[in-house]
Order: sequence, then C-alpha cells, then structure tokens
Amino acid sequence: MAQKFRWAIIGTGFIAKQFAFDLKLLPNAELYAVSSRNAKTAEKFAIEFGAKKHYASRDKMLADESIDIVYIATPNHCHAPDSITALNAGKAVLCEKPFALNSAELESIIKAAKSKNLFLMEALWTAFLPSFKKFAELANNGSIGEAKLLRADFGFNSPFNPNSRLYDPKQGGGSIYDIGIYPLFAAYSIFGKPQEQQSIKIPSPTGTDVTALIQTRHKNDKVAMLASSFAVDLDTEAILYGTKGKLKLNKCFHVPTKLTLQNENGTFDFEFSELGNGYQHEAAAAMNAMEKGLTECPEWSLEQSKVLMGMVDYALLPTA
Repeated sequence: MAQKFRWAIIGTGFIAKQFAFDLKLLPNAELYAVSSRNAKTAEKFAIEFGAKKHYASRDKMLADESIDIVYIATPNHCHAPDSITALNAGKAVLCEKPFALNSAELESIIKAAKSKNLFLMEALWTAFLPSFKKFAELANNGSIGEAKLLRADFGFNSPFNPNSRLYDPKQGGGSIYDIGIYPLFAAYSIFGKPQEQQSIKIPSPTGTDVTALIQTRHKNDKVAMLASSFAVDLDTEAILYGTKGKLKLNKCFHVPTKLTLQNENGTFDFEFSELGNGYQHEAAAAMNAMEKGLTECPEWSLEQSKVLMGMVDYALLPTA
C-alpha cells in the first residue's frame, strides 16, 4: 500500500485553495493542516477543505511532528523565508513558483534542504500537466520536423495599484515573476538553456515591470519570442514552429488545455480533461519521489529550477 502523506499549507489564497481541492483527488494525500496570519481565515479554510488542524502561526504549525510535507502558497517575497523555515523545522517542501526572487535566495533554500537531507521542489505545475508533456513529446518526435521557433506569451489587464502584489516591489511584484516565468519555462523546456537572452521592459510607477518582451537564442539556432504583461490581454498561447508544421497550446497554455498539431498530414486536436484544476500532478510527482527516498523530483529537478531562476535574473537586469 502506498504511503499516506500528510500535507500542510502555508497560505490561504486562490492558489492554496486550488491545490487543496486537488489533493482530495489523490488517495495517498491528506490535507492535515493549514496556517494563516488570520486565525479565522485559517479556520474557514480548514473547514472548507477538510484539514484536521488550523493555525494562526506558521511556526506553531511547523512544530507539528505529524506533517510530512509543506506546500508554500504565500506571496512571492515570502517563498524563500517560508521554505527555509519549513526545511529547518524538518519538513519537506513544495514551493510555489517563482521559487525565489533571485538565484542567491534559491541557493539558500537548496542549502537548507541539503543540510537536512530533505525533499525540496518548485511547484511549477505546468511541467507536470499532460497537455504540456504531450506538447514536449510532439516537439521532439519529428511530428513538426525540427522545432525552430517558439512564440509564447501570458498577459492580462490589471489596473495599476501600488499596494497590489502584482505591482508592489516589496511583495515580489512584476509580470516576469508572476506570469513571465511560464513563457520562460516553455522556452527552456523545449529548447534547453539559452545561449543568448535579451529583454525590453516597461516599468510601472513602482518600478516593477508591467510588460516584458524577451528573446532567447538556443543551441542549433533555435529561438523564442516571449512576452508577459499586466497592461493588456494577450493570447496566452504557446506556438511552436517546425520545419514541417506547428504545434499550438491553446489559451491558456500554462493550464490543462487543448493542443493542436498541424503538419502535412492535416490538423489534429488533442483534448485534455481534468477532474480537478491540474495541481494534483505536481503533488503526485512530489509524493512519488519522496516514497522512493529521493530529495528532489527527476521530472523537475533543482538544477532545472536553478537554470530557470537564472533566466529570470537575466530578464530582470536593468536595460539601457
């Protein structure tokens, strides 16, 4: 019988709710505890999703020895400190993307995990979705010839609010951190680590990027054109052009979606239906790795997170 994993969640926002719902789909997962800075919010979340315990303190929850793994669902700027605190408390960690605000922070998280010999993984859920896995498979099996150019974007119109997590630099605001990481991930997943990278950024009044255009060049002259924005609604699609056809992950490409293949044999659609929101796949992968005694997930390793974080670092560099 598969091991039963007791999960705890730090944070009670939208993503935390989506994740908590999907945990119910996994027979070897139990939502055991949740913490929020607000006691009533934690209690309400626990009742809604069936958590056995709720805490108004992250630290008090982490002292509970029954917890096997913690899902970090707090704002971007809290990811590194919350992950390190959980690891130092002896808990395995699945942390929402972006893993950290820069590579130095990420190295600190990894160092904490290695010092305790604990499992650690970035919750970049798109990497585990059947739709994206099929996209990658078709990109590499000759269905469109040699894949040469990727165009991926993610954008929505969110009016400027200096206190919003999207625009507040103290909360890790900016389109690259929040949504640009998905097009960057797509380029890295399909073409590998870039050899060159360029970016143009439009700043908001708080200095965070409201729009970013990023170009990458990879081995064998493969290129990607990427965009993220809080200023306009973008198609939020990923289109991969090859020498004999193209692949299109339809809106929204980072979630479970429809995939279209077009080549000399015709046009073919692949539909992907989910019982939940799609977060169950990353949770299942984390538990599968832990059950095998691994300290990271082979499907989305810490090294891969480090490369992606480096791409984010580079995209955020000041431009002339």
